[in-house]
This record gives sequence, structure tokens and C-alpha cells, in this order.
Amino acid sequence: MGVRNPGDIRSFALCAHGGAGKTSFAEAMLFDNGQISRMGNVQAGNTVSDFQTEEQKRQISISTSLLTLERNGKTFYVLDAPGYADFTGEMSAAIRVADSAVILVSSVGGIEVQTSRAWEYAEHHKAPVAFVISKMDRENANFEKVLADIKSQFSQNALPVFIPIGSAEKFTGIVDVIKHKAFIYNPDGSGKFKEENIPDDLNDEVSSAHEALLEAAVEMDDALMEKYLEGEKISDEDLSRTLKKAIASRRIMPVFAISSINNIGVIQFMDFVAEYFPSPVDIGAIETSAGKVEPDINAPFSALCFKILADAFVGKLSFIRVYSGKLSSDGNNIFNVNQNEDERISSFKLMSGKDGKDVKEIIAGDIIAIPKLQSARVGHTLATKGGFSGKFANIEFPKPVYSVAVMAKTRADEDKLSNAISRVLEEDCSLTFEKNSETRDNVLSGMGDMHIDIVLAKMKERYGVDLDTKTPQVPYRETIRKMSEAQGKHKKQSGGHGQYGDVYIRYRPLERGEGFKFIDSVVGGAVPRNFIPAVEKGLREYMMAGPLAGFPVVDFSAELYYGSYHDVDSSEMSFKLATRLSFKKGIMDANPVLLEPVMNVEVTVPDQFMGDVMGDFNSRRGRIMGMEGHGKLQVVKAQAPLAEMFRYAIILRSMTSGEGSFSMEYSHYEEVPGDIAKKVIAAHKKEDEDEE
Repeated sequence: MGVRNPGDIRSFALCAHGGAGKTSFAEAMLFDNGQISRMGNVQAGNTVSDFQTEEQKRQISISTSLLTLERNGKTFYVLDAPGYADFTGEMSAAIRVADSAVILVSSVGGIEVQTSRAWEYAEHHKAPVAFVISKMDRENANFEKVLADIKSQFSQNALPVFIPIGSAEKFTGIVDVIKHKAFIYNPDGSGKFKEENIPDDLNDEVSSAHEALLEAAVEMDDALMEKYLEGEKISDEDLSRTLKKAIASRRIMPVFAISSINNIGVIQFMDFVAEYFPSPVDIGAIETSAGKVEPDINAPFSALCFKILADAFVGKLSFIRVYSGKLSSDGNNIFNVNQNEDERISSFKLMSGKDGKDVKEIIAGDIIAIPKLQSARVGHTLATKGGFSGKFANIEFPKPVYSVAVMAKTRADEDKLSNAISRVLEEDCSLTFEKNSETRDNVLSGMGDMHIDIVLAKMKERYGVDLDTKTPQVPYRETIRKMSEAQGKHKKQSGGHGQYGDVYIRYRPLERGEGFKFIDSVVGGAVPRNFIPAVEKGLREYMMAGPLAGFPVVDFSAELYYGSYHDVDSSEMSFKLATRLSFKKGIMDANPVLLEPVMNVEVTVPDQFMGDVMGDFNSRRGRIMGMEGHGKLQVVKAQAPLAEMFRYAIILRSMTSGEGSFSMEYSHYEEVPGDIAKKVIAAHKKEDEDEE
């Protein structure tokens, strides 16, 4: 591992839209660094990053993988994050714990939806950013256009540090803007190159790019700025020193040009990372609930768990980012601050895909995996007992947008379901699982149909649980639209004590969202005080299954204003049963209607799909609430009934060729249109009859 010093650590999240070449880029780095003897490819399913069964089967990344490299005396931690919208939570967590974000943009496809998502996460976390314009070997590759789009849509601080020599089949190398060198590569993909003079036709472009870097860098140093303004030459040493500061402070966002397949520009990228990317020391202190934590190896040990992986051979792996201090695996425990639990450490592992190399000590800046921690969950703070006692802020994950109801195929599957669900939820924080007491559905929610399909396949493969799925039931509500009054009288005589309860209740509609109010207006003892709680209790019980279609009744008041009783035969149960009779008649007389949940939806799509998206919302009984432009992307804000949105993740992907994404959250309940309400009520009544 070399010298263990936080200043010698470089960590970055590797992010992109799916298909931009991120995993191939990671493979080329490992090859050029001598860690693998040949480059794998995604299609063959033999890359280091994509090692899970479902990744190899589908030829996409579905989980962040950690790669560890040693280069030029520096330790690199590369977090290769998935590029598909269904797994965007993995990207968010990776950017959160890395010191920088490296965003790949295809020189052919340009900026896409997940490119923008990666930028937004980096902006949110104030992470230093670098852009890598990939696939420069492809037909129609256009470095200049993509660079211009990055500048206009993201930041004018995006400045090229390497410029491509040619493009497509003529992409033969790159020019180092800082050191004024050209690197011409062998065409065999070996990564071997020769240093040459800058081609004449690129001299002006390189000089202009060098000047732009210089102007941005000297802003980091007042004395240097003064020298520059006075026309004095800035030395390479001064430029290097201030360039590193400028990158750490996001004043410069370096831009690279590469071809992973032809292995051009990858070595220069890695050398640049070693020389100029920020270390934990450059990033500085991190805020916690107990104040700021400095990346000091002599400070109390603190770390954040950002990922859990169930490994078929090792078992559970907890991936952590160390923020302060150091810790040895020899005889030490690790303390889970969130759970107030101490656990013994078996080992620390430096990961490269699925393979781990044991190390004895970890320090501030390290990103490693610890096997077999029982209590650790994503977002938990880890420390040593009696040392650091604060907590790091929670890792933010996107809210699920696609749900299915799951049912065990057999009794054996049902017995294993709970354990399997808890395991996958532990690994994947963008999943949720809810046992809906109203609809009686077991609802599994994620970021899309592919996400759910992969989770179900994982549960079958790992835990032997086979599940069927269906569209979840909508949690409808019932309410009333006018005032009504209804008597409920329960009278029963069958020898000995009888049963007698008599209530008069007035039902009134309330404003949407007000829930239920019980009003006691009885005077003169018409209903004895000791029976009134039974009336309220009965109402709260019966309102959970309304008379219209068995859905909870909401947003109404019930005023008990009169009644009668019998000295001997009245009881709490009698008044409860009387209340039921009043409730069923009173609600039906008050013009009951069905309510449905309406969702706030935000859809992000390229310009060309705007018409399709807006037209589709109209077909879903949706309302367009507004639009915002973000470069060539548009954000459509709308509201639509939940009943129309269960398969929207699939529809949107199809409608936008995979370039659209959306988020959704509950807004309010609204009345269901009459023709649709009739169908819903009829369907639920038939369902009840079938169950009987």
C-alpha cells in the first residue's frame, strides 16, 4: 500500500448515463495500471466491475463496485456507479462518499438524463468535478460540441486539460494543455504511446486552452494573480500548485478526451488524477452532528457505512468511508454509533470488484469493506467506543416510483419471504416494502421495472424465494358531499337482559384533509355519559370500511345530538351496534363519493419528447402544472392520479428511448370521476362476493 497518508489518497465516483462507456473506462485503468493482463468487456460479462450474476446477464451495472489502484505513490479508490435511472441511488451514495466526481459524457450521445443527474448530485454535495469525453474513436464523435454543451448546461468552469488529436477512426492521441506535449498512441490498444510535438493545426487551440487554465488557476493566489496581470511568466510549479487548489474548489473542472476500447488517453487521465485531484486533506473538514471532523490520522476514528453487499463467498460486506483517525484490525472492535453496539472486526478489505485484499490498518480517506458486521446499515456512523460520538448526515436516496404487489407462490416461499425482504432492503436503500393494511397488499417499490425484476431474481437466486407480482390496489377513500341525519336503533330481547341502544347522529362533510371529528351535543342525559365513548369508538371502527365500496371514510364530522337508553338493557356494545346502523344509513344518505390519491410528478426529458410526455399526461387524467428548461432537457411538473401511474416508469422509458426520468410523491386526495368510480366500486363488490 505504500505510505499511509491521507494526502496520498484519491477517491472519485465514476458516473455517466448508461452506455457512455464507464465500465470499459474502469477496465482500461486497471489494465494500464498492470492489475489485469487483458481488458474484459461488458458484452462478454468478464469485467472486474460488473461481477454480479444479473449484471453479466443484462450487460449493465446495477450496483456500485469499488476498485482500488496504486499509482505514482497514490492510492486510488474508484467507485464505478451504475448509469441507469433504476439504480440512481447507487450513484448518489457514491458521490456522497468520494472526494470527487468524474462524469463521463459520450462524444457521440452527448449529455443525457443521467449525465444531468450525476451533475445535480455533485452540485448538491459540492463535490469537485471532472468531465471525461469518451468514445472518441466512434463515428460522429464531436469533442468540441460536447464540451460546448457541458459549458452551457453545467459550468463555464469546465476547461480542457487534454485535447484530442483527430476523432473517430483518426483519433490517434491527445495533447497535454498544461505541459505542451502530444501523446501519439499505438493503434493496437496496448496503451503504448510516443511523446511528440504538438501538431501544427492544434497550436492555437492548445494555446487558448492553456491561457484559460492559467487565468482560472491564478485566481486562487493573489500574489500570482498580480504577477499574471503584470505580464510576468507563471512557472509550471506555480501553475501546478494553484491548479490543484482550483480543482478542489470547483473553480476548474478539468475535461479529458479518451477512447477506452482503443486505450487512448487513459494513462494520462490517471497520472493527472495522481498529481492534481484533491486528497481528503485538500477537501478538508466534514460536518457532523458533533461538529466538524478533520481528515487527521491522529483524531478519533470515524467512518460512514455507505453500501451493504451480500457476497456469496464472504457473506455480508459493509463498505465504509473513513473520515478521521486510523484503526487496526488486530484485536480492535468497531462501534456502531447509531445502534450503540460494539462489534469485533475480522479484517479490512481493499476491494477490486468482487476480490478483496486484506490490510491491517485503515486511515482517514480510505474506502474499504469490512466482512460480517451484523449491526451496520447504510448511513450508520462507525467509530471506536468512547471516541467519536457524533453522526454523519444520512445518505439521501431517491424515492421509489414503481410498485408491484408481491405474493409468495408456495407456503414455503411465504415462510422465507420476511427474511429475504429484510436482506434485500438492507442492501438496497432505494427499495421500500410495505404491508398495506387497507388493501392487504405486500407492496414492493423501487425505481423501475428493471430494478424490481432484478430484486426478484436476486431473491430467488440467493434466498430461494419465488414470488408472483400484480399491480397494487389503489388505496381509495370514501367521503360525503352533503349533510345527513340518521337514527340507529339496536334492540334485541332474548330472555334475561336484552340489548338496547338508540342514537341520532348528524353527518357533515369537512374540508379535504381534515380527517374525522366527533362532536358530542347530547343534552339532558338522552345518552348517558358512560356510553358516549362507545359511540365514538364505534364510528372510528366502522369508518375504516365505508358503505360505498369498503374503503375508509374520511373528511367528515359525526355529531351525536340525541338518543335513548334502557336502564337495564343498555350497554356499550348496544350503543356501538346502534352507531353502526346510523353510520351505514347516514353516509349513504350524504351523497358518498370515492376519492383517489393524486401524485405530484416531475418528469425530466430531452426537448424532442416534450409533446409526447404532455399528451400522455392528458390521457392519464393528469394536469400540467408547469415547465422548466435545463439546457436541452425539460422538466415537466404535473399532477396525476396514482391509479394511472403504476406503469409509468415503463411507459416513459419506452416513450423516450430510455432518456426520460421522473420522480413522484403523494400530493392529496381528489374525487374520482363518476364513470371510473362506478367501475371501481363494481370491481371491489365483485371481489368481496368472490371471497365470500
